[in-house]
Amino acid sequence: MKYYFIILLMLPLLAEGQERLETIEVNSDKQVSFSGFWEENKENKIFSGKKNTVTSLKEIPQLQTNNYRQATSQTPGLLISEVPNESLAAITYRGLGNPHESFNVLLLQDGIPVPADMYGYPAHYYSPALPMMDQVQFIRGGSSLLYGPQPGGVLNYLSTPLNKDQKTSGKVGLTGGSYKLLTTNNALYGSKGNNSYAIEYLRRQGDGPQTVNSNFAADYLQIRNFTFAGKNKYKFTFNGYDSDHGESGGFAKSPGTNRVVFGGNQDKATKSHDRLKVSRVQVLGGVESKIDDTSEIHVNLWASAYRRYSKRQSGAGFGTFATGTTNTIQNQIYYSYNAEARYLKKYKIGSNENTFTAGILHYNVTSPFTQETGARPDANSGTLTRRLERETHTNSVFVENRFSLGNFMVTPGVRVESINQQIDERKNTTTSSDRQEDETENVPLFGLGLAYHVSDDSQIYGNISEAYKPVTYNEAVPIGNGISTISEDIDASKTINYEFGYRGQTTKLNWDASAFFIRYENAFGQVGNNFQNTGAGEHKGFDLATETKLSEFFDALKPIGSFNFYANVAYLEARFTRGLEGKTPQYAPKTITRAGIIHSQDDQYKIALMGVIVDRHFGDDGNTGNFKIPSYTVFDLTADVNVTKSWLVSAGINNLLDKDYYSRVRAEGIQWALGRNLYAGATYKF
Repeated sequence: MKYYFIILLMLPLLAEGQERLETIEVNSDKQVSFSGFWEENKENKIFSGKKNTVTSLKEIPQLQTNNYRQATSQTPGLLISEVPNESLAAITYRGLGNPHESFNVLLLQDGIPVPADMYGYPAHYYSPALPMMDQVQFIRGGSSLLYGPQPGGVLNYLSTPLNKDQKTSGKVGLTGGSYKLLTTNNALYGSKGNNSYAIEYLRRQGDGPQTVNSNFAADYLQIRNFTFAGKNKYKFTFNGYDSDHGESGGFAKSPGTNRVVFGGNQDKATKSHDRLKVSRVQVLGGVESKIDDTSEIHVNLWASAYRRYSKRQSGAGFGTFATGTTNTIQNQIYYSYNAEARYLKKYKIGSNENTFTAGILHYNVTSPFTQETGARPDANSGTLTRRLERETHTNSVFVENRFSLGNFMVTPGVRVESINQQIDERKNTTTSSDRQEDETENVPLFGLGLAYHVSDDSQIYGNISEAYKPVTYNEAVPIGNGISTISEDIDASKTINYEFGYRGQTTKLNWDASAFFIRYENAFGQVGNNFQNTGAGEHKGFDLATETKLSEFFDALKPIGSFNFYANVAYLEARFTRGLEGKTPQYAPKTITRAGIIHSQDDQYKIALMGVIVDRHFGDDGNTGNFKIPSYTVFDLTADVNVTKSWLVSAGINNLLDKDYYSRVRAEGIQWALGRNLYAGATYKF
């Protein structure tokens, strides 16, 4: 059956002699006036038949902190596993894996992957600064055909757009808040001749909730320059990031020797010396070329250097004080050089307009790793105990075609990835022999998208698609932290996703209702402190989401401004059917419910009340007692006020009702989510 996909995808080549289309804007798409979804084609990609959600960050009060709970408030099913240190993101979806560093969700910035190595080590120690972003897009089934691995979908952060006639503007902002939070957010936009540019810088620092070792500081710098020359747009982007985070440890469930219990004295740190430092530099050059009125090609070349440094004291346990007299120091560096080309063509067969896309990705990472044992709990260097050389080389080819049959759209797609991973353990003082791995895996992925346009504003859609999770470096040659352990025999995971729904958007209302079924083979998860293949599972349920402009329905509200009400609920039944049969996968709450109201008056102010209710669930696949996470409800209240044309004042109360809860459990214990915390600041705009 899979060969039919290939035959269907070759049809555009047979259509070259057909009648050419009249002048068409290739990037045309339905404009999203508030949160909704992208239809059909966008930025030379096909979204027809793919479930996706687009949230405009301009429609809510400006995010002054990296509050992912607020940024994804209108995205059903996405679980934010909150950490005390708000600089890092921990995200998962539909119970498809551990949210730690968003390992099972692929994060992008302007369509470019941001993990250290999206095949060998897909950790997201860097996430784009939310105050610098314009939109957040989340793609479910079919995302692997567009971008590659990870079963939990793709979260794409989109920067403030630049246009050819960019007016000179900018901002200088300063925000302060609880736990000595201090954020400065600055930007300059403009154009000269055919060049448009943006320079954006953000710094965030704070002490965190513990009395010691929960402090952090992070610097973000983004420089963009677009040159418009005829039908071409040439792009240059520089991204820089540097951070230093304290890791203050976790809490225990019950009292005991040397323990700190959750709900007790939570300002204590169980780890006084553990630190994580991350730095990242990425340079990108690209061109978007409109070949003619029906076709275009985009080419991106990018290179990055990514460093992760950690030091962790020995002698720690679940919610206990670290008492060891030594520490473990790990230094990982990722040098990456990559290239991607995407081609789009619109063509006719008879009177029906169709779209063909194809592309290639060449992805390469070299990653040296060293581990040292420090002579003191706070040592910054020590005796070398392990050294590894690691490499990933991937070549991907992907093709999709949207066939239009009147109001009915059919989009078959295929992606083939050839992944080579090499690991050479040069030194290991704990074993008598070093390990070497050199594995190549060829992974074909198939998908089929369906859409029927009921009207100009609504459609029925469906998607059947495959995704997978490759074996990472840490799974091939375990480099545990001394608390967690990893099974040495790990197989790659694969999923097949079925989803059917009905969605639509108008100037007054949008909605999206869908039912899904996911089959997960060779699931990779956590049982207690051990990471392993946990068997096969089934994830099924439904999503319901809507947003309404109440002022458009009730004339009496118009004199006092706009009222946007949104609500969404995700219902999930997830169970292991083999291996841990009958157990519930980790981070798979039965329901996640979000609702809120956003009130604004022209450009004078915005006020938002946002809430989320998360059902109880487990933080491991073994459903052990220590990893049980009770249900919780959290509300946030935020506001922006333009006091003058140039001055914007922002304020907010996160966790408005001061809920004492947690949403993340790891081997070192329960990680407390922040209680009520406040911020306020001012921004000068010019």
